[in-house]
Amino acid sequence: MGLSEQLLRLDGKVALVTGGFGGIGAAVSRGLGAMGAKVAVTGNDAELAAAFAEELKSQGCDAYATAFDVISVHDTERMVDEVANHFGRLDLFVNCVGLNREEKAEEVTEEQFDTVLDVNLKGAMFQAQAAARHMIRQGTGGKQVHIGSVRTLLALRGRGYAAYCASKGGLATLCKQLAAEWAPHKINVNVVAPTFVRTSLVADMLSDANFYNNLVARIPLGRIAEPEDVRNAVLFLVSQASDFITGQTIYLDGGITATQ
Repeated sequence: MGLSEQLLRLDGKVALVTGGFGGIGAAVSRGLGAMGAKVAVTGNDAELAAAFAEELKSQGCDAYATAFDVISVHDTERMVDEVANHFGRLDLFVNCVGLNREEKAEEVTEEQFDTVLDVNLKGAMFQAQAAARHMIRQGTGGKQVHIGSVRTLLALRGRGYAAYCASKGGLATLCKQLAAEWAPHKINVNVVAPTFVRTSLVADMLSDANFYNNLVARIPLGRIAEPEDVRNAVLFLVSQASDFITGQTIYLDGGITATQ
């Protein structure tokens, strides 16, 4: 085994992936399993989580499935405790949970604004906290990665993205603070912030030829992201290769934030 492969291997590690059966989450979960990790997949649908865990098991991965309500701090804590109790520990946490409720700024409702921030920002905080408590108790450190967005840094013209941009901008700064507070416990906290990723969540937008062509024209590398692009960045950030990286937001955007 070469040095590069040794640095990326996750043998013996236990990973929790929330939103772990969605477009990005599924790619991340498969990647973690391929690198030797034991993987717990969870989200808001117990049946989908269980079915995807069975797929991972068929590929030789030690997988576990559960479900939780990201809006509920109590249920979030219950889910993380369940995973840690099942595997006996928790080493890696990847948060792929997120949503958007698009509304023009002058028409934003309190209900939808709160929903987006509750899921994308408050949910991230209390998932991270529940995972960190186990990592601190173990005394062996850990790695946390949150899926952000290029909207962490850039607005989107012509769309109602106020709540989404606010939540993803807050997520990046939140993770800086978590990284600072948990560094003494050897817990690394980072964000992967992609541009549009080819998943079912944005399929309708990407099917608009005019929108898609204008989007790609602004990206220096000439394409949007694929779930595997996000997977690769996450695998780096949960591996030994990233031990001295924390509190950072990695823009997985084909160069768009370098040119906008």
